[in-house]
Amino acid sequence: MVSSDTDPWYRYRFAMVRKFLRTFLNPTDFYAAQRPVLRVSFLTGMTPFTVVKGPTELMMLRCTPFGYINTSLHVILFCSCYVGALLKGETITRFFFQTDISTLGDVLQFTIGITALVMTFFCSIFQRNKLINAFHALASIDRRFKEIGLETNYKSTLHYNLLVMCTKVIISSAYLLLCLAVFISSSTYPNLTTWISFLMPYFMMSMVIVVFLCFVNQTKHRFHLLNKVLKHLRQAVLEKRVSPQRRLSYWHAIKIQRPLGIASVYSNNDKSMPDVVTAVANIQDALCEACSYAEDYFTIQMLTIVTIVFVIIVFNSYYVLDALIGSTSNDTSFSKSQFAVFFLGQAIVYGFGVFNIVYGSSSLVRENDNIGVNVHKLLNVATGTDGELAAKLMQLSLQMVHRKVRFSACGLFSLDFTLIFTLVGAATTYLVILIQYELSMDENRHQNIARAFLGNETWNK
Repeated sequence: MVSSDTDPWYRYRFAMVRKFLRTFLNPTDFYAAQRPVLRVSFLTGMTPFTVVKGPTELMMLRCTPFGYINTSLHVILFCSCYVGALLKGETITRFFFQTDISTLGDVLQFTIGITALVMTFFCSIFQRNKLINAFHALASIDRRFKEIGLETNYKSTLHYNLLVMCTKVIISSAYLLLCLAVFISSSTYPNLTTWISFLMPYFMMSMVIVVFLCFVNQTKHRFHLLNKVLKHLRQAVLEKRVSPQRRLSYWHAIKIQRPLGIASVYSNNDKSMPDVVTAVANIQDALCEACSYAEDYFTIQMLTIVTIVFVIIVFNSYYVLDALIGSTSNDTSFSKSQFAVFFLGQAIVYGFGVFNIVYGSSSLVRENDNIGVNVHKLLNVATGTDGELAAKLMQLSLQMVHRKVRFSACGLFSLDFTLIFTLVGAATTYLVILIQYELSMDENRHQNIARAFLGNETWNK
């Protein structure tokens, strides 16, 4: 009998696995580093294209018939679950309590949820070229970096993408286990369609956020690299002004430290500083163009995500207050702690998703704005010493005024930290309105809340 160690077929399979892992963990181009994210989004129906090998053995994006069919099947499945749960009148919230406000919340969440799903899959099919153009622009930019001797470290790019995906998987799994634990502990078992209609908006939102964050991170890295180039050009000009006696060949090589996973050392043997600034301007313009494509693709999806999160935060906050202060939780099999854990947990995981979007887009915009700062710092030291370099810097400064990066939700609001403040303020306003409405419907509830805050003895007096 031949052992597994000497079996040729076993050794062949082992060698193939090692080769696959070596190729997977050491990507050599942009698309190979993005392959895990794009493959998962392809399988989940979020995008109809996937990463394939091109004629030159390099990776590329390609739409496939399976992608369109898979996306269509996901739409049919999710819409069927939504409609089935709505016709049966079964929602997760109704297992906790049934009031006029909870019914309103269910209707709003169902309406927004099914609209978000349809619009997300609509964008994935009919707006696919915009996302493809955005990724293609980044791949082309990397080739421009190579023209001035800069190389991107795709291995660190892959590690970041895997980290984002693993983080989302852990959060989603913890959220799912939390929901199951609350219902199992109370011996309540919703059917499958109810669970799908409840959980799918979050899973859909998570996948969209993963793709968005991966694109934003790669774009931010390239803006950061441009800032590194400008900083070292400024340092070179300062040293040249201070030490004019040093040999000219010293300025032909400028070393740039490794910024955020992008390793770069470029030789300036055949490019003068004005030529390098021209290359920086071209790359910055191309990055802005890529961001414009991405904004057009994600704008509707960002609007639906923010809307879902806002509705969930408002109504879940009301449900928690009503359960802890009122007497609603006494009429169900769920305890007050289960009320709080379930609805606060849902609000937190949804709110964390919006925070990821805001943080990613804000950091990208800030990195692009820093280019203008570094341009003027370089311009201040170059003026009077190099007229051609100063002229190129003035052109780049003017370009920065007109070529800005901005992510918004259909132009209604920007995806920056002001959105957090707006959501909190609006949610507080609507929460007060819901509480006032509930108090006006039940005077006894008013007395219960007063006793909770003032104490029974103070209230009785």
